[in-house]
Amino acid sequence: MTALAAPRMLWGPLAAVCLAQLLLMLDVTIVIVALPVIGADLGASLGGMQWTIDIYALTLAALMLNAGSVADRIGRRRVFLWGLGVFGLASAVCGLAWDPGSLIAARALQGVGGAMLFATGLAILGAQYVGQQRAVALGVFGAVFGAAVALGPLVGGAVIELVSWRWIFLANVPVVIAAAVVALRYVQETRDPEPRPVDWAGQLTFTVGIATLLAALIEGGEWGWASVGVLSLLTVAVASLIAFVWAQRRQSRPMFDLDLVRDRSFAGAAIAAFATSASLFGMFVYLTLWFQRVLGMSGLEAGLRLLPVTIVAFVAAAAAGRFSGRVAPRLVLGTALAATSAGLLQMTMLDASTSWTVAFPGLVLCGLGFGLANPTVASVTLAVAPPRLAATATGMNSTFRQVGVASGVAALGAIFDHALDQDHGDLTGAALRAAIAEDYSAGLDRVFVVSALVAAAGAVLSICLVRVRAAP
Repeated sequence: MTALAAPRMLWGPLAAVCLAQLLLMLDVTIVIVALPVIGADLGASLGGMQWTIDIYALTLAALMLNAGSVADRIGRRRVFLWGLGVFGLASAVCGLAWDPGSLIAARALQGVGGAMLFATGLAILGAQYVGQQRAVALGVFGAVFGAAVALGPLVGGAVIELVSWRWIFLANVPVVIAAAVVALRYVQETRDPEPRPVDWAGQLTFTVGIATLLAALIEGGEWGWASVGVLSLLTVAVASLIAFVWAQRRQSRPMFDLDLVRDRSFAGAAIAAFATSASLFGMFVYLTLWFQRVLGMSGLEAGLRLLPVTIVAFVAAAAAGRFSGRVAPRLVLGTALAATSAGLLQMTMLDASTSWTVAFPGLVLCGLGFGLANPTVASVTLAVAPPRLAATATGMNSTFRQVGVASGVAALGAIFDHALDQDHGDLTGAALRAAIAEDYSAGLDRVFVVSALVAAAGAVLSICLVRVRAAP
């Protein structure tokens, strides 16, 4: 970091970025345990409320790339502050939502603000810190990321029981104000002296492609996978994503920098980010649902059962930041995803007749994998990207992560819902409840197995592709 007037200013930028990161990741998972309550209060089905999770991840993924390029052009600090403002306003609207449509629209606006924050957070840290200070900053950043993800269900459950689901969102506002005050005082402005123009063609084709793909995955179970509607959505998704790649190849400075993707280490880190998010986020959603629907836990009780992930992820992320300069990143990423895969497979031992403690070893392994992966992915991304493309590169990295979140929740949801779609018309009473519990257990097993395969594939590819050392 450049010499500042007082030592107390050293960690100001880290504090601002971590406060924003805490809000962003909490709001990915915090609604998980609240969905049944929100659906009942606003008159929406649980299936329809799934969009409150995916619309947030979708707008994050779709807008992050151009948010990075805008930040390169007009200033990363400025875009960061704008993002805080949009996110705070959207959080207030979420807390005051009057029907499912207003909540989903406000969650989409949260994603817009989140895209600005995600695209600039790591770039701010990369510009403010170097050497061991950067390693420590990335470790803290990753620890906050991991803790926020796992704490989401716990915080959501506690808020529901103590006050109201609306405070899940309203409580964001004072934290946004605190982050803005810190950023105004301590974050220095940085920008790219030769910024690229906003890529409107890429923005349109990417957004349409991802949105229609998610819609097909979410609605496929209800509409039928061979229905005209789902097949049309999939056709539009494929065509749009092909058009997106074509548009990026024809531009000299596209929003999705294909030169970065061609770098083996960058590609390996991106795959690791996607695999980590896709394999774990869906697991959080459906494991929490299983805790509540099969074991009869409250939201708070279900969130407490995820504490092993929280604690281990926090410790592992901090440790990863400290030894990132001494251990090859590909080994850390391979170990992280292998641990995640092993943990997911271990949790297939859960069934309707077992205690949640059966899953404890698996939760610990998943926390270890999650904590190790996040700061290492960030470090590899900063090591590969030229300084002038820092915001764009970190925006791409976060896009892979959010596409993983959205596609993981949607695809694993389709697998889970298929297991629940059983006819028990001849059963009643205890026999019916037992049959439904078995359906939930079967669906959860499928979620675990598919997630473990995704994590295992990510482990192999990251070991094979990543060659760079951690960013100095």
